Amino acid sequence: MHLHQPFKALVLAVALMMASGVDINKHQENMNACPVIQCCAPGTNGLPGRDGRDGKEGPKGEKGDQGAGLRGLQGFPGKAGPQGAKGDQGPQGEKGQKGESAREKSTLSDSAFDALQRQVTALEKNIQTLQADVSRYQHCEICLNDCIFGVGGRIFFLRWAKSVGKKTFMSMGTKDSFENGKSLCAKAGGTLACPRNQAENTALQEIMKKDSEGAYLGMSDVQIEGQFVYLNGEPVTYTNWETGEPNNAKNEDCVIMYSNGKWNDMDCSNSEALIICEF
Repeated sequence: MHLHQPFKALVLAVALMMASGVDINKHQENMNACPVIQCCAPGTNGLPGRDGRDGKEGPKGEKGDQGAGLRGLQGFPGKAGPQGAKGDQGPQGEKGQKGESAREKSTLSDSAFDALQRQVTALEKNIQTLQADVSRYQHCEICLNDCIFGVGGRIFFLRWAKSVGKKTFMSMGTKDSFENGKSLCAKAGGTLACPRNQAENTALQEIMKKDSEGAYLGMSDVQIEGQFVYLNGEPVTYTNWETGEPNNAKNEDCVIMYSNGKWNDMDCSNSEALIICEF
């Protein structure tokens, strides 16, 4: 019954067109030219062709467990690479704090500095005075009464002065006892003169050549009779005795030199002779 209804409708449609004078053949052509409207359900997609693209990559899987194998030995270091290019200069650092001035660092106060400067000035004056004394002495090999010399902080008016080697013999023309002569020379910073060789004996002879009374020498045999020693206790190594001397005629423990350069022993307790010091 359902099949007869479409057919019946088709017959009625044809009869209607004929009654209206429509060319059936022309209508048939028009129908053939119309697009076909699909009335049924859509079909399923087919398999992709040969030139189709693969699907998207799937998500990354989880990291697997570390293997149980042993770690290998570290290899030798490689050669050093070429030196790199010089880097850019860094930014300027912060400015430092202001340092202390030299005056602030000084441990000396103004008063201490002034005192030190006065001492330096005084020393300079003393040096100048000593230099002047030495200069005057260097210009006279043998000085007369007007020759002045400073020794041990004292000024001496010298009668005679003579230098031999590293020694200098000086006399003020004073005659005194043996003990006073030793004291006088010690205060001047020297000792009573005593020649240790022929050259020194000749120098002393020139100093006292106009004084026939003789000059004391720095030696004696007070400790042991006949054994003369210098004032420092050392035995005498050079002598120039007069013939027949020493004879200890009157308990003679001291020694004097005559103007001829010869020596004689004599009593030094009360006798006075020329005092010559050596420096």
